[in-house]
Amino acid sequence: MGSEVRTVLIHSPCYELQDDRLEPPLGLLYLATWLHHHGYPAAVVDLSSTLLPDGLQRIPPAAVYGFSTYTATYGRTLQIVSHLRAADPLARMVAGGPHATALPEEVERDFDHVVVGEGERALLRIVKAIEAGQSVPRVLREPVIENLDSLPFPDYRLVDLKSYHRVVGGRRCVSVLTTRGCPYQCVFCNSVVMGHSEQVRFRSAQHVVAEIQELKHRWGIAAFRFQDDTFTLDASRIEVLTGLLRRENILYRCFGRVDQCSRRVTDQLYASGCRHVAFGVESGSSQILERMMKGHTVDEIRTGIANAKASGLRVRVFLLVGFPGETWQTVQATVELMLECLPHEFVVYPVIPYPGTALYRQPERFGITHVSRHFPDYFQVAKGRRCGYVFRTADLDESKIEAMRKHVISQLEPAIRWAGGSRNYC
Repeated sequence: MGSEVRTVLIHSPCYELQDDRLEPPLGLLYLATWLHHHGYPAAVVDLSSTLLPDGLQRIPPAAVYGFSTYTATYGRTLQIVSHLRAADPLARMVAGGPHATALPEEVERDFDHVVVGEGERALLRIVKAIEAGQSVPRVLREPVIENLDSLPFPDYRLVDLKSYHRVVGGRRCVSVLTTRGCPYQCVFCNSVVMGHSEQVRFRSAQHVVAEIQELKHRWGIAAFRFQDDTFTLDASRIEVLTGLLRRENILYRCFGRVDQCSRRVTDQLYASGCRHVAFGVESGSSQILERMMKGHTVDEIRTGIANAKASGLRVRVFLLVGFPGETWQTVQATVELMLECLPHEFVVYPVIPYPGTALYRQPERFGITHVSRHFPDYFQVAKGRRCGYVFRTADLDESKIEAMRKHVISQLEPAIRWAGGSRNYC
């Protein structure tokens, strides 16, 4: 078994967020635990809420440094890489995550190796090759792990679990991932970058519950945030999973889709401990929903929200403004639909053409005439509700999209709570 190669996985800080210390970097925990499982030492250094350059002193020497890269903080990650290269020019720098997966040829200029897609197998391949003195490709694309039950549970001993702030129902919580991949093709969403429809995989309900039990007994945690893009993806699986969760006496929140939330499903969620569900509603305009390839209808928005509320769930909606083709009429359709449905909480984001999305790859298809390459602006919501406005069409520019967003907020906030003000479900 390997023992000489030490790997340090680093989570870059994101000062722009209202709270940069909500939860541990789950993806890096999976990677480090996977390496440990195969006999290779690995550490996680979470620099969230840590100022640079002071935080750099927390990074121990290593042969391999790995980073999960995100578009908005990519420049800050490169600052850390530069520091580490100066300290040890022989150390290997590895990039993974959404930004590296979307733009591997660009990221390859800044790193020794780029992992495209899921990271466990690729990172293990890199570490093994370095130990054996073998060459490693600059860009690695490894097959996904089909059997998610084969993955060991994330090892929370690798971080200071008490230093994180996310809560559910007022209780300290951690996130649990029960699926990988997303079957939908929303043209604005960068989830498709990391996993397409043919790559959706499910952990068994029994495996999920086993992790819940370990977190309860080992760490005293009985509140959870299911981090799946869509927790409600399979109604038959939800029936089995909620039946098992009902025995665990937990609280949790999840992300759902309005077109998958029948009253039977929302009742099952509530009975098993769910108290909060978030829906990516995006728009109240049928025209905009179709252009987004969202896959749900205005009527399904009404029904899904109504079902969740009737079951006793607190409902949060995510809204997008400024999709190419947006007009003041389509914006007002969103306002009127939300005032009709009255979810409990809302957030309004501007559309951002993240690398890897269809909006970024095919701007002309949507009438986009300009996309900024200033990645630090790629924030959907930062402190003080600030946002990045980064593209233009013939009919939309940054100032118009900003005005549309402010209009939606001003119309909804008297009746619906801004989600950032909720400290019980953050």
